[in-house]
Amino acid sequence: MLGYAGYDSEEETPDVVEPPAKRACVETVATAAKAVAAVPAQLHKEAPKRLHQQKLRDLKREIGLARSATAVVQVVRQHLSTCWDLRWGAEALYQVAKRSTARTRQEWAEDKAVMKLAEKLKEEADSAQGEADLILLALEALRRMALQEPADQKAYLERAITSMVRNQWRNPVKSLARLFWLGAPLSKEGVFKEHFDSKNLPAQIRARQNELDGPDVALLLAAMRGSSGLKESALQSKVVLRLKEKSIHRGLSATDLVEMAEALEELGVMDEAALRPLGQEALRRRGELTPDESHRIHTAFQGMKLPLPQVWETAGSTKTMQNSMGKVTTQGFALQEGHEKKRGNNDIERTSPPRVVRDYKMCSY
Repeated sequence: MLGYAGYDSEEETPDVVEPPAKRACVETVATAAKAVAAVPAQLHKEAPKRLHQQKLRDLKREIGLARSATAVVQVVRQHLSTCWDLRWGAEALYQVAKRSTARTRQEWAEDKAVMKLAEKLKEEADSAQGEADLILLALEALRRMALQEPADQKAYLERAITSMVRNQWRNPVKSLARLFWLGAPLSKEGVFKEHFDSKNLPAQIRARQNELDGPDVALLLAAMRGSSGLKESALQSKVVLRLKEKSIHRGLSATDLVEMAEALEELGVMDEAALRPLGQEALRRRGELTPDESHRIHTAFQGMKLPLPQVWETAGSTKTMQNSMGKVTTQGFALQEGHEKKRGNNDIERTSPPRVVRDYKMCSY
């Protein structure tokens, strides 16, 4: 009876007091759990914001329609602090470099907005959160603007190579050409030596030669120049073959034409079928060349045993070629003064000379 009475008693059970050591351990575990739970939220908070697709399209269109480096920099100044995104930032700096002369490019590199843009691109490359193709575009822009040296880009390029190898080199051929140009000065070091071997990156570019456009060809030729250039004879032959294609020079600046001619001379190219279209394009756009560039391209063609004025076929001569449509006969005409081709993506920062009226009778009124 006493046992049952004690069992049914409604007296409160005294609280169990935990030892201090156990209580401290429980509190430590709880604090750690809260910290772990807070990490994803913190990472999510620090992740870069992605710009809305419509706004991104508008900005890229505005950059693409800009007629000069000045117009591109104005876009950067307006939107850099409020609408930042790597996808338009890399393109903006690239266009500043492409639409500038050698002198103005150096001046733009000291502009505050351009310097801030360059810092943001470097941060994106450091974080490695962007795609390899975008990072390579940013690295090319930084290199062209002389805002980063090849040695400073080594770590970024190694990460890009790792990403592209993981993707089995299925990136756009433009990215492969960029990587070839960016990594050429480092091609004899460490990881680069293996991947820049003739059987790796150059072989991938050779296999997709038909996808190369003018700027890609210019990059490949530039990568082969100089003592630090990557001489690749098999790839060089593919590039020369590509230069024979019609409209291959579309998208190239006048400065690109000069540098390509100098590279071809340095590499000992004598194939007139590839040199003549390049020289003809340079003569059509000679109004865009500075006096120094004009002298350089004349010297380059002279060194290739094809003086620049002789790149045109003899006036009145005919040539018949066979294609899928049958026989096509063309006749050579001499370029007349004032008939230079005008391009929409010219660097228009240089002031055009005033028009001269030749009709003296009309001038007398």
